[in-house]
Amino acid sequence: MTDKHWQSAFEVVGRLREAGHEAVIVGGAVRDRLMGLPAHDVDVATAALPEEVKAIFPKTADVGIAHGTVMVLDPSPPVEVTTYRTEGTYTDHRRPDHVEYVTSLKEDLRRRDFTMNAIAIRGDGSLYDPFGGEKDIALGIIRAVGDPDERFGEDALRMLRAVRFAAKTGFKIEPGTGAAIARHAGSISHVSVERIKMEMDKIWTSGRAGTAAQLMGESGLAERLPLMNLAFSGENLGFWQKFGKPVQPVEGWALLYHLAGARDGNPYKLSNAEKRSVRDILTSCRIRSERPYSPMDAYRLPEPALMAGARFAHLTGKIGNPDSPDQISLLKNTLPISSLRDLAITGNDLIAWSGRKGGPWVKEWLANIEEAVVSRHLENTREDIKGWFLDGIESEG
Repeated sequence: MTDKHWQSAFEVVGRLREAGHEAVIVGGAVRDRLMGLPAHDVDVATAALPEEVKAIFPKTADVGIAHGTVMVLDPSPPVEVTTYRTEGTYTDHRRPDHVEYVTSLKEDLRRRDFTMNAIAIRGDGSLYDPFGGEKDIALGIIRAVGDPDERFGEDALRMLRAVRFAAKTGFKIEPGTGAAIARHAGSISHVSVERIKMEMDKIWTSGRAGTAAQLMGESGLAERLPLMNLAFSGENLGFWQKFGKPVQPVEGWALLYHLAGARDGNPYKLSNAEKRSVRDILTSCRIRSERPYSPMDAYRLPEPALMAGARFAHLTGKIGNPDSPDQISLLKNTLPISSLRDLAITGNDLIAWSGRKGGPWVKEWLANIEEAVVSRHLENTREDIKGWFLDGIESEG
């Protein structure tokens, strides 16, 4: 997020105000600005109705028109503009049954989850902060807007968002807000696994996964979530505390599966690529827990998986210091070949040298040759491979 995003947002606010409509910048961008952090989205809220916004800006897109959101495409970068609104009953604990447009900025901010997310910046740069969000940011407190029981009763995902913000910022959850999370923890089961996964992906990369694991365990949230009920309890909490630095989300999922003892299943609907990465990390961890990596391990497994596997083996006390990135890179970079295509021969060569018809044996012998070359038991030259191969088939009879 660059200053251009803020410039676009302030320009949109100015044009709405020139047209006679109240408009402000709201949301996470305001919070992050007050915390000195880069923002990921700079959004505008306004008293203007969506149709009025579209009349002022000729280039728009209906990105969330059912909830009053219009994407203003010019100026660039684009800016999301949402009409002030209140929300109806959340009968499914996930989304409002309906929204109602209002003209009061305070009413719009009142529906938001936490005070730090219920602050607005006016066009002149001044703050509108009716719920004390700036003070809570200064104190390092995550506090629900208004009655926390109402906020979590409306959208159960907000409980996990509180945990995620605590992990991201290092803030403490205000006691009344924390107590309400414990009272409503059971309703997390109403939230789709896709939404839970999105929050957990952000928790894994926060650098404070241990904080999240402890909060989820203490509040009862983990008890209601697959795998987390096992991975976020007892001695496993210590492993999360040592997890430390930000990681890619797949590393968080891999450690969750590892500590929960899960070997199959996909309760959080990981993508096929994510499942492969988790599998590679767990394989690497199992290998490194038993012995140092071999050249064949480095050949078969991706470098990030090898590094994560060594780290996990260290976290769980299976080895002392984990392999350094330089050590693993050296193991990778000094391999004789990087794929089967790098062999000096092909399956057709094996057929010609042996005088046999093709068949499954060709694939088996290519695999044997591949492993022998990678393990440096055989030089990757046509002459050496031919001699080794012919000796081998002769011994087979």
